[in-house]
Amino acid sequence: MKRWRRPLGLLAVAAALGGCGAQPPGGSAAQHVGAPHTPPASHAGAPISQAVSQTGNSAGEAMPIPLSVKQTKPIEMVFAGDTMMDGSVKDAIRRHGADYPFTQIKAEVSAADYAVLNLETSVTEAADKDRNQRFNFKSEAGSLDGIKHAGFDMVSLGNNHVLDYKEKGLRDTLKNVEKAGLRHVGAGLDEEEAYRFETVRLNGATVKIGAVTRFMPTTAWKATDKKPGVASAYEPEKILKAIRAASKEADYVLVFIHWGVENTTSPQPWQRKLAADMLDAGASAVVGSHPHVLQGFEFHKGKPIAYSIGNFLFPDYVKGKKADTGLLKLTLDKGQVGISFRPLSIRNNRIVKRDAAYETAQLEYLEDLSYRVELHDQAFFQQK
Repeated sequence: MKRWRRPLGLLAVAAALGGCGAQPPGGSAAQHVGAPHTPPASHAGAPISQAVSQTGNSAGEAMPIPLSVKQTKPIEMVFAGDTMMDGSVKDAIRRHGADYPFTQIKAEVSAADYAVLNLETSVTEAADKDRNQRFNFKSEAGSLDGIKHAGFDMVSLGNNHVLDYKEKGLRDTLKNVEKAGLRHVGAGLDEEEAYRFETVRLNGATVKIGAVTRFMPTTAWKATDKKPGVASAYEPEKILKAIRAASKEADYVLVFIHWGVENTTSPQPWQRKLAADMLDAGASAVVGSHPHVLQGFEFHKGKPIAYSIGNFLFPDYVKGKKADTGLLKLTLDKGQVGISFRPLSIRNNRIVKRDAAYETAQLEYLEDLSYRVELHDQAFFQQK
């Protein structure tokens, strides 16, 4: 990891702005489709003239997937990190309303074609805690209105807090998220639902979005064919199979994964391998969270990986690097995915804008954390 500064004769693409516990063994133009997953996507960074992308079948053989010719214009997507509305955030919402934490970023999020965040909490009135957890997060159903009003369309439930209040808490969370008008990925009433990639039609293209976690307090949290739970990445073949299936039907496949070591600014070697495996299986981009701090970026065969986009909304006990946040923006165009990042901060139970000096320092810091990636304005590119 090193900062690389060279002229922008780059391989990668045009860009746009962009838990806790012990480890176990839209835009208005969007059309939602309830079918399972899919992505084709040519390798981001490959010449646009290439008419196919490469993904794998169940035998591990490369298969050409035609790129969509129906996409009318670039797709702008926003991803945001770990979000929970307990503790001082819950108190602030009770005083000021559900929109209070998001007022400074609402316009930017709403301008995207589609926006996703990681919902790092149970949304329930249940009282029975999972005692395997060191911390148990519980938010009120009304707080989801702030997420929806801010412009977010979907939440990831594939994390290590959605079952903080056991199965009852998860069932309540699913109901409350749907009642708020938000779609969800990464957890469900059974394994099929948990691993499902949700389909969204954007600007003439088909985008599939799924989520998975590689961090949970107990393996009992895993969804099965008979039990609610989360989509687990402890058995990578399950998520790789889901990605392969998704990649046969979509123009882009995006994976949101909860993983890594808390409070560390670099991914583990196994994360880099798993990210490469997911991209080779047909994912177009991988977005990570869980460490509670920002980590850098990498490209694998031209496809972007954001290892950790940090906290997004947490109580006022988060300070320093844990309070550094931002909006990751993906630009999907002609089978390629570009990335950029808008630095923000968590202050007094809100996501707030900062001055130009802070933004510049944060972007250069992320460049330093990244692997053979260089910065141009707010966009990150793979170096030749």
